[in-house]
Amino acid sequence: MYPLLFAIFFSFFTRAESKLLLVGGGNRPVDAMRSFAEKSGNGQILIIPWASASIESAESIRNEITPFTKARIEIVPHQLSSADVIKLHQQIIGATGIFFTGGDQNTLMKFIRDYKVYDLLKKRYQEGMMFGGTSAGTAIMSDPMLTGLADLSVIDGSKVELAQGLGLLPQGIIADQHFIVRGRFNRLAGLIQDKKGKLGIGVDENTALMISGSEARVIGPSQVLFFKINSSQKLEITILEPGKSLNLSELLQ
Repeated sequence: MYPLLFAIFFSFFTRAESKLLLVGGGNRPVDAMRSFAEKSGNGQILIIPWASASIESAESIRNEITPFTKARIEIVPHQLSSADVIKLHQQIIGATGIFFTGGDQNTLMKFIRDYKVYDLLKKRYQEGMMFGGTSAGTAIMSDPMLTGLADLSVIDGSKVELAQGLGLLPQGIIADQHFIVRGRFNRLAGLIQDKKGKLGIGVDENTALMISGSEARVIGPSQVLFFKINSSQKLEITILEPGKSLNLSELLQ
């Protein structure tokens, strides 16, 4: 049992309803992007491409979202002047949705720190703004965050590198992506087995997990896996099938 973690989850899910889309990389399910657009409303959606030097993925995401919303959709540039950073802060304050593209989560976090939007992004999420990400954009939702460096030949949490992430998920919840396709079971299982994290969430490619309040629903053709240490101090794995939902707070009781 993790009474403290449960209390954190209770607080997390009883404030302004959390709205978070975790995409495992690969193709983004149409229904997931529709849901992101609908939950973002018709205000302004920002797409942040800083995890990659290219904006090609950001442009694709914009095209995927556009049919489902009347919101203004803007891709945030990589290089910002001091005046641009001030403008970005105002845009984040006024935005109704933010989506992070894939690439390198370490690079993405560097931009977030350099442009001093870390606290502001977390504040807006706590206020109920819709957030989404794919691949690296999913990885940063954790704190601690997987950097991508790991020995996948063993189940050993000490062989997995962690760093500070954005942490929209409660601290101690670790999200992984491309999960089944790239054989990442070992690194997430090792981290939870070694108690480097309290809950692991592994999202497969072409699949997404939509979190609305305490409900987590799988969108797409593959599964999402949940890892925790149970009351018997054994590693417990829950496999959530496409279209199925679970209550995250109940998972930790």
